Amino acid sequence: MIGTRNSVGMLRFAVLLGMVAALVTGGTSIAAQGVPNFPNIGGDWSHIDINRKIGGKWHTLTLDRGRIIQVTGTQLNLREPDGTVAQIPLTPSAIVRINSFPGSIYQLRRGMNTMTMRIDGGPAVRIKVAARL
Repeated sequence: MIGTRNSVGMLRFAVLLGMVAALVTGGTSIAAQGVPNFPNIGGDWSHIDINRKIGGKWHTLTLDRGRIIQVTGTQLNLREPDGTVAQIPLTPSAIVRINSFPGSIYQLRRGMNTMTMRIDGGPAVRIKVAARL
């Protein structure tokens, strides 16, 4: 009888573990496939939407460029070259590069020249800060 209880308990644990793994991999499918680099786009621009394949599935990359006018732990406001203000949701897992060095969203400051990348309307997955963009 004790062996049966342990077997049922282990089976329940294995099913629960499988469900958690499915949820985790489903929620991070783009992260698991790798966040694309910023595409090389010449000329003057402030906001671009690009459709491209990532891991065999089509996604919309949204790029914004401008100067930070306000930043919190959850949102970045950029004044873009055309004068519009873009509100970019943030997450601590974003890949941040400040003058080519690794950084975090907590190092972002008002006045920095910034480019952001979002995927499918989500929070920024890449943030690049440079003297000139």
